[in-house]
Amino acid sequence: MSVGNKRGRAALWLSTLLVCGIFVEVNRIAGHLNLPRRDLSEDGLFQVSHATRSVLGRLEDTLAVHAFFTKEIESGRATIERTQIEGQLEEYLALAKGKMLLDVRDPAVSSQAALDARTHGLQARPVHAAHGTGVSRQMVYRSLLLRYRGRTERVEWADPWSLEVEFVAAVARMLRDHRPRIAWVGETFDTDPKASWQLGSFHGLRQALSRRFDLVEVSTAILEAGVPIPDDCDLVVLMRPLELHPRAVFELEQSLQRGKPLLAFLDQVTMHTHHQGLRALHAMRGDEAPRTGLEALLRSWGSELAGGHVWDAGSPGERKVLVSELDADGQPTGGGRLEPLRTPGLLKTTVEGMDGTFPPTSGLDGITFAWPQPFGALNHVEGIVGRDVILSSGDSWVVPFVKAMVSDASIIAAHTASLRGDPKGALVVGRVLTGRLPSPFVRGAPAPLDLLEEQPTEQETTDEVVLDRGAMVRVALLGDADFVRDPDPFGLSPSLEPRGLLLVENFLDWMLAEDDLIALRSRLPRSRPLRDLLQEELDREGLLSAGLYDTVEELSQRARQKAAAESRATSARWRLMVLPLGLGLTLLLLLGWVWNRRERSF
Repeated sequence: MSVGNKRGRAALWLSTLLVCGIFVEVNRIAGHLNLPRRDLSEDGLFQVSHATRSVLGRLEDTLAVHAFFTKEIESGRATIERTQIEGQLEEYLALAKGKMLLDVRDPAVSSQAALDARTHGLQARPVHAAHGTGVSRQMVYRSLLLRYRGRTERVEWADPWSLEVEFVAAVARMLRDHRPRIAWVGETFDTDPKASWQLGSFHGLRQALSRRFDLVEVSTAILEAGVPIPDDCDLVVLMRPLELHPRAVFELEQSLQRGKPLLAFLDQVTMHTHHQGLRALHAMRGDEAPRTGLEALLRSWGSELAGGHVWDAGSPGERKVLVSELDADGQPTGGGRLEPLRTPGLLKTTVEGMDGTFPPTSGLDGITFAWPQPFGALNHVEGIVGRDVILSSGDSWVVPFVKAMVSDASIIAAHTASLRGDPKGALVVGRVLTGRLPSPFVRGAPAPLDLLEEQPTEQETTDEVVLDRGAMVRVALLGDADFVRDPDPFGLSPSLEPRGLLLVENFLDWMLAEDDLIALRSRLPRSRPLRDLLQEELDREGLLSAGLYDTVEELSQRARQKAAAESRATSARWRLMVLPLGLGLTLLLLLGWVWNRRERSF
């Protein structure tokens, strides 16, 4: 071997070692610089948002963050998630610029850490890990306790996907002068234990809101008696008002004049879990649909209800129906199964139906409203700026109040066909108002309800002062309340889902001018659903719509159609798998052929 070759080889090895050393040293230095992360993904969900920088920049004192993390975790996925969370916390620590202290302890090895966690209601949760053919179960701590100026907040279970929202929201709450209070008026939080027919209560919604707000239940009886909404409440939630007395409406309206924002869920129809399905309670009693009592108030705001339900054939929602099982003779066996049924009586919003320029609805879709009630055209009222923020599809009609939930696809299709000749268009189910609201009570305040009178009169007024066009206020009106209910026992009705809760929290933050939190919470991943080829084929055959009373011949036909759909789906699946592979191999062979020709040319 020549001396030149030896020197060249030595130089190559030295250059390689030098490059590796430089790489290691640069990586070590960068690790101590707390440089901000750059998220190059399409959604940008892991890059620190402007809202986080803004909230942490408002710290005037030291924020102490106590992290209770189990270090030795058997689950590999849970270990990765804990590492992600620790990285996020380190980044928040850098952004706080000396105003944050991070204390990480393991309750599994420190008895004092375990005691501190239990004292503040933080508990371990089970995490499962697969080991060969077995599965182990381990109790794992992954909680945060935040302290700031004598106030404490908790993140009961830290998750890398939602940590930024929960962490920043907790810090923002501690930065406020006081914990916001909500006056809850209308239907109570919980179901009446004596009313076994009633659909789910609002316990889940209350539990979720209680993490951020103090909720005060204000009965309509108190308002009817002339007692105003407490002054220490920051905003009002009105849940399904029915037949409100004018004095209760007056007390509600005057609270708005004093600057208390309002989130109103306007839903006049109470659904009954009847043995034959969902039925309207007023129809079962033979009554007319109840009034809200807010008709005059909504009219003064230029935002009256249209008086019916939305029938949206362009974006129907889905609910479960009970289908009876039949024997070989076509007779009911006494058993049944739940099948999905798409019905225009429900509205499943799309991106186009949610105002993308309004922060509380920006980026949201997929919320199913249960038999929503639309608003009429927005009439101009001096001093009020109105905005329609949630709409149905353009293939919608206003139909009379639903008396029963139809569970037969053919009847639904026939009813939709009968509406085709009527005027249709996008209907408003969510509207916001901002401004100084005119009062419909300028001629006199309604007298409080005297419970001792046998026939109380509603025409009497008092000479008390009536506020008119008082403070600037924000009002959000929604034409449905059932979408925030707890699930019913059989899962037949749409209920509170994460995006529905997100919509409510966004509205509340908009009312409190918490724009930073809205922007942070609205950072959602783009919907990239996997293509379900079998479902597409079943839908093409019309097999996703359930029928209650299929005959034996119809069941046999459905079975043949299902088999054909499965065969076509299998063929389509193979085509989708083989096509990219074939294109890749073809490209590889082409490159090999070009390279071979090039080598031969030399």
